Amino acid sequence: MGAALQRLKHRGPDESGCFDGDDFVAGHTRLAIIDLDGGHQPMRDPAGRWVLVFNGEIYNYRELRAQLAGRWDFRDDSDTEVLLAGLVTEGARFVERLDGMWAFVLLDAASGDVLLSRDRFGKKPLYYRRHGTTFACASELPALEVLTPDVASTEDAAGIADYFRYGYALPGTTCVAGVSEVLPAHTLWLRADGSIVQECYWAPSVEPWTGSFEEAAEQVRELLTQGVRRRQLASDVEVGAFLSGGVDSTTVCALAQESGFGRLRTFTAGFAEPTYDERAPAARAAAELGTLHTAEEIKPDIAAALATELPRRMGQPFGDSSLVPSALVASVAARHVKVVLTGDGADEIFGGYARYAGRLLRQRYHRLPASLRSIVERGVLATPEPYAHHSGSFLKRAHLFVRLAREDKDAYIGPPAIRKETLAQLVPGLGAGNSMPDRPWPDDPDELRHMLLMDCLVYLPQDILQKVDRATMMHSLEARSPFLDKALFEFAIRLPWQWHFSGLRGKRLLQAAMRGRVPDFIWDRRKQGFASPVSHWLRHWLGDDLLSMTDSGDTGVVDAAGLRALLREHRAGRADHSQPLWLAYAYLRWRAG
Repeated sequence: MGAALQRLKHRGPDESGCFDGDDFVAGHTRLAIIDLDGGHQPMRDPAGRWVLVFNGEIYNYRELRAQLAGRWDFRDDSDTEVLLAGLVTEGARFVERLDGMWAFVLLDAASGDVLLSRDRFGKKPLYYRRHGTTFACASELPALEVLTPDVASTEDAAGIADYFRYGYALPGTTCVAGVSEVLPAHTLWLRADGSIVQECYWAPSVEPWTGSFEEAAEQVRELLTQGVRRRQLASDVEVGAFLSGGVDSTTVCALAQESGFGRLRTFTAGFAEPTYDERAPAARAAAELGTLHTAEEIKPDIAAALATELPRRMGQPFGDSSLVPSALVASVAARHVKVVLTGDGADEIFGGYARYAGRLLRQRYHRLPASLRSIVERGVLATPEPYAHHSGSFLKRAHLFVRLAREDKDAYIGPPAIRKETLAQLVPGLGAGNSMPDRPWPDDPDELRHMLLMDCLVYLPQDILQKVDRATMMHSLEARSPFLDKALFEFAIRLPWQWHFSGLRGKRLLQAAMRGRVPDFIWDRRKQGFASPVSHWLRHWLGDDLLSMTDSGDTGVVDAAGLRALLREHRAGRADHSQPLWLAYAYLRWRAG
């Protein structure tokens, strides 16, 4: 257990604890945020029957504590004891009353049953492995690995297939053989007889809302304001915020700044490459909002060191290269605060991604004569694809759209990581992936509505929230997402998708809700995203590093010749293969340990 706790020390450097039972051991590392003097874990009930290990924050713990007061003699002021009290007195269904983010394990020493659970959106991770009579679980895969040292860590073929198709493992699965994750919005029972039962405890209603657009905007404004305030209140330490100068983070910062908790600390980091640098708009937003702002440039040597280290820390391949700048801005914020607010979740529930506009445009584009479409596509593809981020290059966006227009209209699960022909060149003979978990809502015949819902189910937890959790906790920093407030999400998910779009631009409803409270220039900015200049890196140090990894002859499922061909094309400027090459890099780095 000591070695596992050491691997999790970055998630909780303030305190660690361990408890040995008759046939189990529980360990915990703590980042102290609520009740700095209490909340020690593992936590036991007074009779010693129950043992709780908990990662996360329960934002409504004060209300729940008041409701439980007549049935529990509280010993401290932590949300941990509120969670323990609720689970002991009300059972597993108590999780339905929680508002927050969590992953926890509760052991009943009397019956031998173990209860595991994750929050509704999967903000906090929880992996498990069962081998013979041994059951082990942990917040991160490297810690789980040392808990089961007698089990060889090997690749899961289906998980690796999903990784190269989407850039991440699908919900409930991993790229490591024999290792699973507890699904978001689920509880998992490990019974004393060895059986495992996983149950969904939350499925938001998608029944259409019947009010007006103006009423919806007012409701969104009120719920988002409450969500920001709730995340500021549930803390005994200072709460800061990430600020990129985009719609989502600026909206959160505007509400946090005006909530009466004093001057908000905000943080950003950017690259020297102009199309990947958000420091200027972030500084302008900070000045207009009046926040105490800190910005730093991401130096190439630091980015290179992180790119090398992060795949090992993740414990499995992860294809989103924005993990690198996310970890760097987290390191900046962690020097000043222990908690930050983020804008995560806004794109999925308010229609912010360019792929949604691309689908709308594709529907119109396919009404054109085939001959005209062929002329357009030949003209675009005759030009070299630029290395710039798509937010700063019309030609880059044209290339991305032509790819989208040529795609087969398969059932949407998540945005594909790379084109099918490139996938066949890079990883020929890739097998079938995992099946998707059950959806908590019926099929939606509308293509765009289906995309929004699937992104909330797959892309959000497996990419965005996984990235933010690892990037922030790597530096002992907790991230909180007001856009993923339970009440706000349950309301917004019922609204007509058309309300989110004005022409081909998304977030129309969010703009209506927040205009006047967010600086006007924010609404006119083109969406950029927090990306990294992988295209540029591959022409230099990252490409050299990738080539050196193919020399060993052990490249797993990656075809070394195909990889080298893609890299040659990329470096010659004939195509931008940054995404497939980063997928290969992260995979090979992970294999190298």
